[in-house]
Amino acid sequence: MAYSCTDFTDDVLNDLIMRGWIERIRVKPEDTQGQATLVLGAIAEADKTLQLAADAKQFHIELLGAVETLTGVEEQYGALTLAYIVYLQMAIVRGTSIEVYPDSARKLSFVRALPSGERWWKHVIEVGEPA
Repeated sequence: MAYSCTDFTDDVLNDLIMRGWIERIRVKPEDTQGQATLVLGAIAEADKTLQLAADAKQFHIELLGAVETLTGVEEQYGALTLAYIVYLQMAIVRGTSIEVYPDSARKLSFVRALPSGERWWKHVIEVGEPA
């Protein structure tokens, strides 16, 4: 028995459903254009997620190139700055930002000196002091 285009399509759709990348309810069996749109959308979303993960990995590589160890961050800048580094890396993974007070922003500002520092700093928002 030959493996058909329909078999291939079904396998791809079932795999993406199993991974949670598309919802089964959105797949209309007779709508091949709609199926293609769902698959291409899932691929685009996966690509975005992979790029964000690659960015976070690059941030970590640059960070360790500058400070050698994470304990070195804590020793030189304090535990709170080390915590902000972890939060910053998660913000990079998620494509979001962290909020820091001015004093913390000053301590964290060594991130700007990293090779891609301005790129990473876009994930940092300086907010006013607490009331």
